[in-house]
Parts: sequence; structure tokens; C-alpha cells
Amino acid sequence: MKKEDFAKEIKEIVELVKMCPQNLQEKCFEILLNHALSQKEDRHTTPMTKGMAEGQPSDDIQGAPPEIKKRLKAFTGQHQLSETEIYKVFSVDEAGNVDIVVTDLKSKKVAQQQRRLALLIGVKHQLADGSFDVPKDELREACVTYGPYDAANFGANLKNMKEIFAGFKPTATNKLSPLGKSQAASLIKELAS
Repeated sequence: MKKEDFAKEIKEIVELVKMCPQNLQEKCFEILLNHALSQKEDRHTTPMTKGMAEGQPSDDIQGAPPEIKKRLKAFTGQHQLSETEIYKVFSVDEAGNVDIVVTDLKSKKVAQQQRRLALLIGVKHQLADGSFDVPKDELREACVTYGPYDAANFGANLKNMKEIFAGFKPTATNKLSPLGKSQAASLIKELAS
């Protein structure tokens, strides 16, 4: 992005902020500026996909289906994430398949790893189909794959994290709550760093 274009974008942000109530203007400016800066960063950085994680050349988001691009931009915009951060944790192929590619959950505790996997699965489904679903069987399978599966405590761990789900049901597919979405965004930032 050219310096003049970015200056124009800053002016637009200032005009938008002036429309906000006085007590919210500083926060509004911060959010809009962070979003603009992350968009600027994304234009200069190729997002990571599964192929890049494995050291192979890969397509960036341009190859993803339009509906995934739309959901990706909505989620990153709402949670002040960059697409680069998303692509360090997830891969998206041209067919719209979304996979978790991060290998280190940055936790040694079984319950915390299970919680982190639930958050990532919710975002994976949001990108893939817009649902924020966390199917219990998929979570169990991810726990087995990543190693924190504790058969004796899986259900208890799931109940202990019910606040990240909207209308928690211990035997079914759950959806991330607003708190769960926020924690998922924070986790993505942590894992991408």
C-alpha cells in the first residue's frame, strides 16, 4: 500500500471515529487502526497454508472459495486477527477443506489442551461452513491425534469448559459462545506467535 493511500485510509478512520460517542472514540480509533494495519500487513505477507508448513510452495487465500474468504475476513475483522495469523494455525485448500495445522498447542495440561482443541475446532468449522460447531466426536478424535486424550476425564473436562459453548450439551455438537470465540481468537494469536 502506498503511503498516500494509507494516509487517505487514516483520514477515513478519523471521520468514522468522529461519528462515535465521545467516550468510545479512542477505542473505536484503536480497533479501526489495528484492522487497517493488519490488512496492510496481509497485503505484504503471503498467508501460510499446509503446503508452506511442510516446506512446499502453496497458493494463498486467493485459491480459497469465496464463501471461505468472506467468513475469514469477517472473523479476522471482528477479533483483530491478521490472515497471516489464521494461516499459521489453519490451512484452506481450493475445495474449501479447512485443517488445523499447528502442531504445538503450547500447553502441557491435558484439560487445557482439550479446551484449546475445542476452540480451534470451532473456528475450523466457522471457516469451513460458518457454524462454529464443535462436534464431540471430532474433539475426541483431535485429542487422540494431539495426545491429550484422557478417556476417564474427557467428559468431565468437557463439562468444565461449558462456558465456551452456547447452550452446552454434553452428548452432542456444541457451538462456541461469544466468550469461546473471543478465547479462540486469543489462542490463535498465541499459537501464531
